[in-house]
Amino acid sequence: MLKLNLFMYMYMMMNFIMFLIMIIPSNLYKFHPLTLSLLLIFYVLILCLSMNFLMNNYWYSYILFLVMVGGLMILFMYFTSLSNNQLFFFNMYYNIYFFLKIIIILFLIYIYYKYFFIYFNLNNFMFLFNFLDYYYKNMMMDYFLSLNLYIIIYLFFTMMCSVLICSKILIPLRQMNKI
Repeated sequence: MLKLNLFMYMYMMMNFIMFLIMIIPSNLYKFHPLTLSLLLIFYVLILCLSMNFLMNNYWYSYILFLVMVGGLMILFMYFTSLSNNQLFFFNMYYNIYFFLKIIIILFLIYIYYKYFFIYFNLNNFMFLFNFLDYYYKNMMMDYFLSLNLYIIIYLFFTMMCSVLICSKILIPLRQMNKI
């Protein structure tokens, strides 16, 4: 019983951290694109960990993490080639305002979950998780096999075309200034 309560608290804490990561960019004044990509990496990491809690199959979360990190590497390359070396600005008033908002949100979530756990039955929750585990495990096996294969072949074809285009044109992505 104690292990189930610990599991529930950990799961709710991960949901709360994901919620905070989603709130951070909307409340502060200036954000550098690299800090936004760092927040996105943290968000995907916590999302993959919560997917591991809910399902016994770790491959979906692993593939999601690899796809997001690959996309963020491409975005990082674009940002470093287009943006100048900009400093990170931290305004103290915005930080105080942001932390006051977080404290108010924490207080409201505490009040909500305090009454939520009174009516909560752990046996029903674990039964729901076990049912969803078997449902998600077989969800992609039979129904969408041809569509998944088509998408995989299409993505492989576009990747090969982009590699061939980049290898035939021998110019760098970033334009270098001649001194």
